[in-house]
Amino acid sequence: MNLRSSFPSLADEQTPLIWDPAWRLVLASASPQRSEILSELGIEFEVRPTAVEERASGDPLEVALANAVAKAEAGRQALSDAERSESVVLAADTVVALGGKIYGKPADAAQARQYLTELASGEHEVIGGIALIGVDGVLLTAIARTEVEFKPLSTEQIDAQIALGEWQDRAGGYAFQLSGDQMVARIGADRLNVVGLSKSALGGLVQGLLPTGSSSPNRYND
Repeated sequence: MNLRSSFPSLADEQTPLIWDPAWRLVLASASPQRSEILSELGIEFEVRPTAVEERASGDPLEVALANAVAKAEAGRQALSDAERSESVVLAADTVVALGGKIYGKPADAAQARQYLTELASGEHEVIGGIALIGVDGVLLTAIARTEVEFKPLSTEQIDAQIALGEWQDRAGGYAFQLSGDQMVARIGADRLNVVGLSKSALGGLVQGLLPTGSSSPNRYND
């Protein structure tokens, strides 16, 4: 089977933003993974976390995109008029899904164990919704999709993974960027999407933001 990452083309009505060095990028997220990705890509940004009520059920693609848009809109709303005139707001949401079922952030270790058990039963998909609001208030969106296949996992292996505590506050109950990669048999090309923010999808929304020669962190490459 072929694992893949896919990035839908920008909708006809969407025109990629051309980055102006006079602007500043505001990340409407408290995610350390997204901050790390932007930093390692050489992008300057400011963190302005938002608090929104996220959707947890429905079509996985729609949920990821709706949550990203809600975060971006809340992030822009929190800015002053002067800040909005010079700020591009970026937000993202990560959804893990198998067979149309969304695996969110586990409530406890027991649920995390259930999630990993079910995800190990077949290929699952990590969906990244990205929303970008320009200085003019125009919203741009993108979806990144990466298929992930776990190795066969024994009860003992799952228990050992749960004991690490990495399931906490993470979609699907695992962290690929930590020890979660040890459970993975195969993964699509866009590993950064699994970590929290797709470089390819972001680059498709805004041109000139990524520094020349910018590359993904080495530990996420083959």
